[in-house]
Amino acid sequence: MKAQRIASLTFTALAIAYLAGAFFIKEPPLRQQLGPDAFPKTIGVMMLVLSLLYVRIEFQRQPVKEDDERAAIIGAEEKLSDYVDYKTIGIMLALMLGYGLAFESLGYPLATFLMFMAGIYVLDLKHWKRDLIIAIIASFGIYFLFRYALRVNLPIGVLKFLFR
Repeated sequence: MKAQRIASLTFTALAIAYLAGAFFIKEPPLRQQLGPDAFPKTIGVMMLVLSLLYVRIEFQRQPVKEDDERAAIIGAEEKLSDYVDYKTIGIMLALMLGYGLAFESLGYPLATFLMFMAGIYVLDLKHWKRDLIIAIIASFGIYFLFRYALRVNLPIGVLKFLFR
């Protein structure tokens, strides 16, 4: 119960920080109808609303005394585990940091593809062929959607030779 309350407050703080950061995005030299700050601000507002709902739910919830009772509520046959895989969490955080650092130099499509595949490798490699296809379609599809439909330029990085 205490951990969920702390998590809800942490998510709210992160949402506020993300939303505040969205206001520091520089305007492009050419004015666009939909600037580069529109999506981060929208995502930030949605994150804040959802995290505030999470806070409300967690602080209104009545404490449950036993793991058995909690397990019965959700239909679990075994007791809930308190196990946390810190190694996987650490690896994923390092991957996200690497993604942020490589974003400009590698470009959105390649950095996103590599991040997606690295995350799949760390989390679950059972369906790697399917996930490879999804990674290619998602990373390049989103790039083309932003570039041509929304007219928002994402960094192309090392693949600039493809888009002359």
